[in-house]
Amino acid sequence: MLPPVWKLKRELLRLAAQTADIPRRIRERSVRAKYDSARWAKVKVTGTAQAATDKYCVLLVYQQGAVPASLIRTCKFMGAKGYNVIMVANGGLHDSGRKSVIAHVWRLLERPNFGYDFGGFRDAIHFLQRQQISPQNLVLMNDSVWFPMWTQSDVVERLENAEYDATGLLFHVPTRNEYPDKKFTPFQVKKRAEHIESYVTMVPGKTFEHPAFKRFWDTYEQTDSKFLTIKRGEVGFSRALGDAGLTVGALSRRKSFLDALQGCSDGFIEQTLRYAAYSDQVFAQECAALLAAPRDEIWRKRALDHIGRVVKTRRFNASFCWATEQIFQTSFVKKNTDRLFQVGRIRFLDAVENGDMQCDNAEALAELRLVVAADRDELPKKAWRPH
Repeated sequence: MLPPVWKLKRELLRLAAQTADIPRRIRERSVRAKYDSARWAKVKVTGTAQAATDKYCVLLVYQQGAVPASLIRTCKFMGAKGYNVIMVANGGLHDSGRKSVIAHVWRLLERPNFGYDFGGFRDAIHFLQRQQISPQNLVLMNDSVWFPMWTQSDVVERLENAEYDATGLLFHVPTRNEYPDKKFTPFQVKKRAEHIESYVTMVPGKTFEHPAFKRFWDTYEQTDSKFLTIKRGEVGFSRALGDAGLTVGALSRRKSFLDALQGCSDGFIEQTLRYAAYSDQVFAQECAALLAAPRDEIWRKRALDHIGRVVKTRRFNASFCWATEQIFQTSFVKKNTDRLFQVGRIRFLDAVENGDMQCDNAEALAELRLVVAADRDELPKKAWRPH
């Protein structure tokens, strides 16, 4: 029995992409060596304040213009939580941006734009080690999200008190791990790596001092390939800790979302659908039909079945932002430009405007409104995602 055609095609495309990428991989070996040989001459460090606590937050940004007010708000929020903020600016900051942030951070590290967020995280962690600083808690964060949307949130405290050796806001579990393809078991590849999504990660002090954590950052090969940064960095970080016997997890994940919905009222499920976002036309049509249907004895089962089918193939947090926030209170919004995230932002803002979503971060909300206005203009030009 041969594997299905779609699987053969996927593997051939993957092989072709890897082959085409060989020259860049070879070239980057020398780029990494050159970077590390004079790294600390290239990283500009600003700031002389004494650390207020033994908690540290690394905020990685890539901002070629003015630093958005929402990032200043994030710095203030983490400072109020007792964290010394280290802003790492890939590509550096303009003078105006530097002046706007310096009063709100413990240190500003400006570095060449090499390696995406994990390249910046690596420099910040090695900077702390060079200063002989061993944090009680370390938060690794990037500017791909607005965070927190609700500034009275206890999300940081929940991250601090989590049971894991490293904790994020969302734990990514590949579909095949939770929905195994039994039909093609003889050809099924092993489960894909599960991982913390890297926009906010809490690292306790004991993990910071663990050999596996140090080894990961000492051997990490930064790259200008976004794909490889995700593979080596985001996925690789969780794998490295897990292989060493450490636990990784997050405040939210797909299975927990579905489990929580089972105990929610019909009214909650209806509200979940009212603020649902879709990149697939068939799902959008199903949702509209459910909202128009009578609330009879089978409506709840049909609605939960619909939600289950959606999150099997699409991200639960973007598809059902209102329910995700009510259940997990992770208080973030992604800035991703994919259609699903664009619609999700529109629904999030709708919920805020209707008084159904807690959001008091005025700076993030102002930026979100501008982005949503652009999303509304752009969406009609985008095709639905093939289902």
